[in-house]
Amino acid sequence: MSVSPTYENYEYIADGPVLKSQSIVECRLADWSENRILAVSPNVVCGEAEVLPGEVRYGGKLFFSVVAAAPDGTLVAAERGVEFSHRAECESAAPAQRADVSLCVEKTERRQEGRSVIVSAIVTATIRLRVPVQMRYLSGGEGVVCNFAPVRLPRSWQCSGTAELEEEFDTDYVSDVLLHSEQVYVTRAVCAAGCLDVSGEVNLGVLAGKEGEKDAVSYERIIPFRAEIPCDEAVTGMACRAEASVVSVSLTCACDEEKGRCRILAQINVEIRGRVSRAEELQLPQDAFCLGHESVPAAEKLSFEEPVCAFTAAERVSGTAAIDGNVDPNCSLQAAALCGVQIAATVSDGEIEAEGVLSAAVFFKDGEGNPKTVNVSLPFAFPVRCDRARQGMRAEVTAIACGVSARQLRAGELDAEGSLKLYVTLYVCEESRYVCELTVGEERAEEGGAVGVYFPAAGDTLWETAKKLGKTAEEVQSCNPDLKFPLTGAERIVVWRRKKLEA
Repeated sequence: MSVSPTYENYEYIADGPVLKSQSIVECRLADWSENRILAVSPNVVCGEAEVLPGEVRYGGKLFFSVVAAAPDGTLVAAERGVEFSHRAECESAAPAQRADVSLCVEKTERRQEGRSVIVSAIVTATIRLRVPVQMRYLSGGEGVVCNFAPVRLPRSWQCSGTAELEEEFDTDYVSDVLLHSEQVYVTRAVCAAGCLDVSGEVNLGVLAGKEGEKDAVSYERIIPFRAEIPCDEAVTGMACRAEASVVSVSLTCACDEEKGRCRILAQINVEIRGRVSRAEELQLPQDAFCLGHESVPAAEKLSFEEPVCAFTAAERVSGTAAIDGNVDPNCSLQAAALCGVQIAATVSDGEIEAEGVLSAAVFFKDGEGNPKTVNVSLPFAFPVRCDRARQGMRAEVTAIACGVSARQLRAGELDAEGSLKLYVTLYVCEESRYVCELTVGEERAEEGGAVGVYFPAAGDTLWETAKKLGKTAEEVQSCNPDLKFPLTGAERIVVWRRKKLEA
């Protein structure tokens, strides 16, 4: 009997390797050598990314907001922006691929050069490659017997858009806005017909100087947003994910001396990047063999992540914070600014364990009235209840810190507290295998008798029995209609063999 395997192709976009790359970005502040820098707020905005043979090129713009104390103790501020570009090496990178780049600032430093101050930051890029894949699989053929089963394969599409926010709020009378910082997170993402519906919040932090004084004061404003991001492939009920980042901020301050109040107008641009996906079902061979011939199947694995659920949570954290400097026992604490949070999560049955660090810059005056700052870090760990969580799943958590404050309970130590708002997405990883190649060997010699009896092993399925016998499943069942699978091992299976006619 001749044997001729046939194959088919299936094309889709798969998650490729994740790259990490770092670059140092610098900015010069001319004629700032006499000012004592108190805090630096960096905000990085991602630019275009290009995948080339063996590398990924990306860039962006980094904005530095700097506040310092002048020689007379007055608080002064400056804001600068600098563009940068960098490359990340990757042997498997190719122009047909796409790179999704996320940027964050890991660390800032400053140094003096003559009359200038150089502010630098380490920018870390997380690059996720999206790779087109052509999957080749065995589809059958003459003399080939396949065990087909439904396998779910991912289809996903990218989309992006912006949300423009405008918010007005009143504060006490201030002389100047010194610096600002923004935290943003998504609170809801759902697919609708032709779009991705995304909601979230921006936590705007403003550090200002008090009128007529050398003191700092901080304000905080939670600004909600919602945007419908166009996506032609989106259908109601499809799985989706979204992330948001602030790309530009404009603050206008109008003061009323008679009323002793200020009105701040904030205009914020938020970029939203999303992905919608659905799993398509394809009948793929889990195993295969050839009738009358030796054969060796080769298999490959498939795996993809699918979001199970997404939800918000909140937690209040407090405790003694680590500090990167000295705090005068006679100091006067003024404001907490540049608040942020780094968070990670592990999943167990019914629970997600969140742990990380809440950070802030605390402004204070020492015993002699000089303005100073100290960076505080408050580690935390707490469980988040989730009935759908199971060991082996992955949780992705974004968070913002609100209402952060610090107080001195013991000399030289600071206690910090704040509220965390979380958006948790739970993912399950699905794995499967399929036969991608069937190597046909020599022809097997048939047994001489017309009837044979087979003694099976306990637990054998219909497919395993058919493969051991070198018959199709239909042939095994037609000869033994009373068999029930899986087998117990006590059965006796009758095999009828066709008699070959002599020429």
